[in-house]
Amino acid sequence: MKKLLHTVCWALLLPLSLAAQQPDAGSAAEADPLDALLADIPAEESPAVAEPAQTPPAEPAPAEAAAAEPPAPEPVETLPVQTLPEQAAEPPRPKNPRALEEIVVTAQKTEQSVAEVPVSVTALSGDFIRETGAADLADVSLYVPNVRVDADDPGSPQVFIRGFGTNAFNPSFESSVGFVQDEIFFGRPGYFTESLFDVAGLEVLRGPQNTLFGKNTIAGVFNVTSRRPGQAFEADGRYFYGEHGERRFEAGFGGMFADWGGARFSTLKRQQQGELFNTFLQRNEEAIKQDAYRLKLLLLPSDVVDIEMTAVVSDTNAPFWPYQLSQLDADTRSYLQGFDPEVEDDPYDFRTESDARGFINKGSETLGVKTQWDIGDVGGLQGVNAVLVLGGSKFHIDQLNELDVSPADIATLDNHEKHQQFTSELRFTGKADSLFGAGTGVQFVGGLYQFQSRYDLFVRILAGRDIVSYLSTPDAVQLATRQRFATGTGAISLPGLAGITAAASNGDFYQFDYGQDIRSLALFGQFTWNLTEKFSVTPGLRLNREVKDIDSKGASHCVAKDTVPLPDLDQPSPCILAQFLMSNDYDLHDLVRKEFDLSPKLALQYFADHGINYYTSYTKGAKSGGFNSISFTGTDLEYQSEKARTVEVGGKGQFLDGTLNASLTFYDTQFDNLQVLAFNGVFFDVSNAGSAISRGLEADFLWNTPYEPLRLIGSLGVLSAKYKSYKNAPAPISQGIGAVQDLDGRRIAFAPDRTATLTPTLSYPLGAVVLTAATDIIYQGSQFTDTDLDPATRVGGYFQYAARLIVSHPDDRWSLTLGGSNLADKRVLNQVIDATFFPGSYFAQQASGRQLFATLTARF
Repeated sequence: MKKLLHTVCWALLLPLSLAAQQPDAGSAAEADPLDALLADIPAEESPAVAEPAQTPPAEPAPAEAAAAEPPAPEPVETLPVQTLPEQAAEPPRPKNPRALEEIVVTAQKTEQSVAEVPVSVTALSGDFIRETGAADLADVSLYVPNVRVDADDPGSPQVFIRGFGTNAFNPSFESSVGFVQDEIFFGRPGYFTESLFDVAGLEVLRGPQNTLFGKNTIAGVFNVTSRRPGQAFEADGRYFYGEHGERRFEAGFGGMFADWGGARFSTLKRQQQGELFNTFLQRNEEAIKQDAYRLKLLLLPSDVVDIEMTAVVSDTNAPFWPYQLSQLDADTRSYLQGFDPEVEDDPYDFRTESDARGFINKGSETLGVKTQWDIGDVGGLQGVNAVLVLGGSKFHIDQLNELDVSPADIATLDNHEKHQQFTSELRFTGKADSLFGAGTGVQFVGGLYQFQSRYDLFVRILAGRDIVSYLSTPDAVQLATRQRFATGTGAISLPGLAGITAAASNGDFYQFDYGQDIRSLALFGQFTWNLTEKFSVTPGLRLNREVKDIDSKGASHCVAKDTVPLPDLDQPSPCILAQFLMSNDYDLHDLVRKEFDLSPKLALQYFADHGINYYTSYTKGAKSGGFNSISFTGTDLEYQSEKARTVEVGGKGQFLDGTLNASLTFYDTQFDNLQVLAFNGVFFDVSNAGSAISRGLEADFLWNTPYEPLRLIGSLGVLSAKYKSYKNAPAPISQGIGAVQDLDGRRIAFAPDRTATLTPTLSYPLGAVVLTAATDIIYQGSQFTDTDLDPATRVGGYFQYAARLIVSHPDDRWSLTLGGSNLADKRVLNQVIDATFFPGSYFAQQASGRQLFATLTARF
C-alpha cells in the first residue's frame, strides 16, 4: 500500500515538471518525504482513485467540469492572477485546443483560480452533480476525499472532514463543518439536508476556515452556489426516474429581461418510497417527499452596482427513523417476539419492525440580498470593491420517532425545533502596487460579520403502553442496576411502581424546554503580499466575540404528579420514566456563555518556473461551547469550545501542455476539547474529549488524456486520525453499563482510513448525437461509527461501482442518461450504534443498495 501511495502522490505533481527540470535519478530516490507521513497508515491495499467532474463535450476542447457553468455577468471581485516572468528567449506557444479550462473558486472570498488558492479544496460542477444522479450532499460527498456525510437523519445529519465533525443528535451542538449557500452561513446542522437543486457549483474546503467564513467552521466548509440568470433567456428541465419509487423533477428558467435586470426561477419536486420496509406497520420507512422553490433576481442599476436577491422555500416530509435491530441478545429477542414473532436482527435485509408511526417534517424559508459596488481606485488602492450580504432564514423541525426501534411500545421522542437567524457581512477587496514600497503587489479582503439567532427546542420523551412490561425484563434490570449481565426478572423495585398498570403509563413523559439566543460579531481580514514575482505571503486574522443566553428546563409529568404537584424540585418524582431515567426536575434561567476567539492564518506560496504552486499554511480555528439542551439532571450542563490548528503543505499545477491539472496536500491537524456524545445505556451525555490528531493527504487530478475521447478524473484521501488524550471515554457495552476506558492513541470514530474515486469517461461524436460512457469506482475505507470504538460498530472498507451511458445533442440541447449506482448491490452499513433500552444489542442504518435510473434533460 505504501508503495502504491508513493507512486500516486508523486505522479500527481512531479513527473510532468521534469521537462523543465531533470533531477538526478539517484538523488530522487534518497529521501522520500512521504515516508514519515505514511509510517502510521495501515498496510491494507486500496486503489488510488479520484475526484470527478462533468462529462466532456464532443468538441476537441472540452471544458473542465467545475467550470461548466458560464461566468456570471457580475463585477468580478478577484485577486489578480500571480504572473510569472516571461521567458524572453522562448516565443509564446499557441494554446493547446484540448487544454483544460480554469477552475474558479471563492475559497478566499474572491474569485480565483483553484490552482492559486493555498487551501485544500475540491470543486464540483452542478452538471457533474446532476449527471451522477446525486440527490443530496451525502451522495456528493462520496466524490470528495476525506469527507463523510451521513444524512439518514435529515434533522440531525452528521458531517465530518478529516475525521472531525459533530454528532448533531444533541440539538445544542453546532456543526463543526460550516454550510454556506449563496454567501449566507446557516447556523443549524439541519440545513445540510435541505433541498439541493439548480446548483452552479460546490466547493468543499478542508481544514479550519474561521478566518473568512461565518462561524464554527473549524473542520471545513461546504460552499454551495446556485445558478444566476444568464445573459439570454433560457429554460431547462430534468426528470429523474429511479428504482424504489424515486422521482425527481428539477427545472429552471429565466434570463436578462432588460439591460438593468434579470431573473431566474427554479424548482425541485422529489419523492421516493425507499428500500427499508416496516413489516410491522406495513409501510416504507425511507419514503420522502420534498418540494423547493427559488427565485433569484439580478438588478444592475448602474455600471458599477450589482444587486442579487434570492428567496428560497424548502419543505421535506418523511417517515422516521430508518434504523434496524442488530445482534439481539437472547433475552431481548424473547421479549420482542411476544409482540412480533417474526422479529429479526439482520441489518442487511432492508427490514425493520418498529411500532410507532414516526414522522419528520422540516423546512426553511430564506431571503438573501447581495450588493456589489465597484468603487474603483481610492487613493493608492486600485479596483476597490464593496460587497454587502444580508440574509435572514427561518428553519423548523417537527418529528416523532421511536426510541426502541422495536415492535414493543416502550418510548417515543416527540421533538419540535424552531430556528431564526439574521446575518450580515460587509467586506472590501482591492489591490495595491506594493506594501509600503516593498514587493510587487498586494491584494486584500476584509470586513465585518454579524450573526444573530434564536433557537427554541421543545422535546418530550413519552412512555409507551408497554413500558411496564419492559420494566420486568432482564434488560431493564441491567440498566437499573448498571450490571450488564444481571438476569433477575420480575417487577423492578422502584419507589411508587407498586400496583402500576399499563394504563398508568398514559401521560407519563419527561419534557425539555430549551431556549438559546446567540449574538456574534467578527472583524476579519487577510492580504496576499507578492514579495517577488515567485514568492507571496498571506496573513489573515479573525476576531470573534460571541454571547449565548440560555434558559433550560427539565421536568417529569404523569397523572400522579400533575394531580398533586410536588412541593419542591428535589422531591423524587412518582413518574415511571423519571424513576427509570433517574432524572431530576430543574428550571435554570439566564445562563450566559461569553467567548472571544482569535483565528489566525498564515500561508506562504512559491510559484515555480515549471508551473507548480507550492504552498504551506498554518491556520487556527474554534467552535463555540454551550449548554446541554437535553440533560436529565440539570447538572454539568456546560461544555467547552473546540480548538483546532492545522498545518498544510502542498502543491498545485497544470501539466502536459495544459491537459492535466493535479494537486497534492499533506496536512497535520490537532483538535482540543472535542465535543462528543457518550451513550449511557438509555440516552446520551455531553462531554469534551481531550484532544485528537489527524494526519494524512488529499490528492486529485483531472486529465484530458492523449486518447482524445478519454478523460480521467480522480481523487485520493489518506487519513490517520487518533485520540491524543481521551481519559474516561465511554467503553463498549460488553465492558459494562457506564464503564469507561482510556482511548489515548486509539483511532477516532467517523474517520475512514482511505477514500478514493476514479472516473474514466469516454465520449464519441456519432453523427447527430454524442455518446458518452462514464464509470465511477468509489472506495470507502474502514471506520468506527460510534465514539466508544466498540468492535461491533466497525464498518469495513468496501468498493462501490456506478456507471452512466449518455446520449446527447452536440450542442447539449437535450440528453438521455441511463445509469446506476452501487451496481454490485454491495450491502454495507452507514452506522451501527448501541440500542437504547436493550444493552448488548445494536441499531444499524443500512446504506442504499443497487439503484438503476434514467434521466431526461432538455435545455431551451
